[in-house]
Amino acid sequence: MTVQLAVQPISPQPGGVVTTVKGKALEVSVQVTLSCGMPACAGGRWDPRRFRVRACLLPADAGAENCSILSYSGRVSEFAGRIACPGPGRYQLLIEASDPETGAAGRLNLEFSVKTA
Repeated sequence: MTVQLAVQPISPQPGGVVTTVKGKALEVSVQVTLSCGMPACAGGRWDPRRFRVRACLLPADAGAENCSILSYSGRVSEFAGRIACPGPGRYQLLIEASDPETGAAGRLNLEFSVKTA
């Protein structure tokens, strides 16, 4: 049996509204743990520094997707990064996480809205 990774949103939140400044990238952060709830801890069996976490932003109007790599933040199980956001509207965010050493993987798909300040 393969261990699964659980991806939980920190920001943005599902169904939420994010306010950005025009031309600024969207801040994305997630928590990646084992599906049993065990955290990913640096130096341990589930070392987050070897995880690969990718975020893709897809506009609701079927425009071009933007993808970015999320990096381990140094906080337990947390990954963060920035992704280009073309402007206000409804978006879908797809986060994929994997541990190439163990084969563990997980995915999160959420919808939210963006408005400009």
